[in-house]
Amino acid sequence: MTAHSRRALRVAAMSLCAVCSVPQLFAADEKPAMTAPAVSGKLSFVRLYTSADGNSHFSDETVELTPFNAPGAEGHLTAARLGDVKGAMFLSLKAGATEPYHIAPRRQIMFCLRGIAEVTAGDGEKRRVLPGQFVLLEDTSGKGHITHSAGKEDHVALAFPLPDDVLQRK
Repeated sequence: MTAHSRRALRVAAMSLCAVCSVPQLFAADEKPAMTAPAVSGKLSFVRLYTSADGNSHFSDETVELTPFNAPGAEGHLTAARLGDVKGAMFLSLKAGATEPYHIAPRRQIMFCLRGIAEVTAGDGEKRRVLPGQFVLLEDTSGKGHITHSAGKEDHVALAFPLPDDVLQRK
């Protein structure tokens, strides 16, 4: 493993630690996009997918973090491989702006970096995505979803395309 790969893994691990410690800022009747893992070694996230009827829906999922088994400092890390990243991009939606129903352009993970995104699935369920949280977008067909930049700050996200064999539902 190269020094660059080890550094990238450390940064990713620190990011996951930060994600798990984000306070939950949502109303009692709203569901968060992600919560801290209930069990050590698992990371919770939300999946947005299209069902056979063409509607998009949310589901709560987990990914198993397994020991990295590396010598030195990395030996204490756990990880879940997401595949090689190509085509990652930053996206920004002005505060108060709304994207009407649209589908995800590809299977991807969206990490919220700043602002609040309120996402409405095709079935009408709404979830808020806060800074430090992420959503797996798989609604690449059908009705799609609405994205609204809630709050006073622009919503900024980092999108990572995912291969079909990563984070598959079991």
